[in-house]
Amino acid sequence: MAKYVKRGGVFKVFQNIMESECIKYKEINSVNSNFLGALIKNKTQSYIFVNGSIDNIGRKHFTIAHELGHYFLSHELHDNAGFCTNSDIVEEGHQKNPIEREANYFASCLLMPEEKVKNAFFALLSNSTRGRIKDFLLVKKRLIIWCLARD
Repeated sequence: MAKYVKRGGVFKVFQNIMESECIKYKEINSVNSNFLGALIKNKTQSYIFVNGSIDNIGRKHFTIAHELGHYFLSHELHDNAGFCTNSDIVEEGHQKNPIEREANYFASCLLMPEEKVKNAFFALLSNSTRGRIKDFLLVKKRLIIWCLARD
């Protein structure tokens, strides 16, 4: 995954990641607001679907990274599909299902590599930037707090 980490946020290379891994990506507008994303695999192709109705860009990025986590961690999928809801994709690490918790942790590490978070945090403290960390990384504030607290 290190080859995909670039200056700024990893979300900038989601398309590159999916192309190089031959993952097809599609946003779908779901009437079920609880549906966030899905990873579907068959013998020859993997697909990531994300609810296009998600209006928070940080939530959308986390959902994509979460589904990539299922892919890269080779999680076993029920009937070759994994559908994730609001209760599955949580940034704070309170997920009880170990597979979902692992995908959440993967997503937080992918979106916010420790070195980038520390650099952004210290830059903010030294007042060398006026932007907030969450705006720099385009993630939710709660994810930053959780990331800083993780070991």
